[in-house]
Amino acid sequence: MADAAIVPSVLAGDARFTALAELACRLGMPRADADPATQGRFDATELLVYLVDSVKEELLPQLAQQFHLGNDEGWLLARNARQRRELIKRAIELHRYKGTRWALQEVFRLLDVAVDVSEWWQQQPPGPRYTFELTAWANANLMADRVVLNPELYGRLRRMVEQVKPARSAYRLKLGAAFAQPLRWAGAVQGRQLRRLNAACRPAPAKPVFSILRLANAVKPRAVARAKMEASR
Repeated sequence: MADAAIVPSVLAGDARFTALAELACRLGMPRADADPATQGRFDATELLVYLVDSVKEELLPQLAQQFHLGNDEGWLLARNARQRRELIKRAIELHRYKGTRWALQEVFRLLDVAVDVSEWWQQQPPGPRYTFELTAWANANLMADRVVLNPELYGRLRRMVEQVKPARSAYRLKLGAAFAQPLRWAGAVQGRQLRRLNAACRPAPAKPVFSILRLANAVKPRAVARAKMEASR
């Protein structure tokens, strides 16, 4: 008969769970140095992986994959285990309301990034229909090995917005840094810096040539051979 301490009182009246408890008691090979009082018992909390607050940190990437939190859906921008656990816990709700302004602002909130969203009808004068402007303030360093504002961060934020925004809406993204402390030089209560980044690449300017070009070095002889072909019938 299964030990009453193993079967919770809620399940003790169900014969199926009683048999499962007896099977759990027999788990593990008996050892000479084993304590008979604890032989065959194991920590069941390791199996409760959906208790996101207590699950081991190394299992969080597997849960993120299960709940469809890919790299471009905020996972790469999460800086610590707390933010990763919050993303997993809110994943179902975020997917349910994907395509709404709430979901767009919520995913930024979970990452501790302040955003200003201005839809087309809120602008003066009103902008093109079904468009919006989004300014993300990088209050903390989202990428520890980079400066606060960098092109890679801009690209990650833009790809995350593409995953959450309404499919019909076009938008303009601005990335800035907000400083909570006053700037003494400027005498402002709160200073903000805005930097627009784009993906345009320009070739590096060629170095000027100061050496004199000689005729022997500039001319490359080439030979052209013309062959006449006749088809035999």
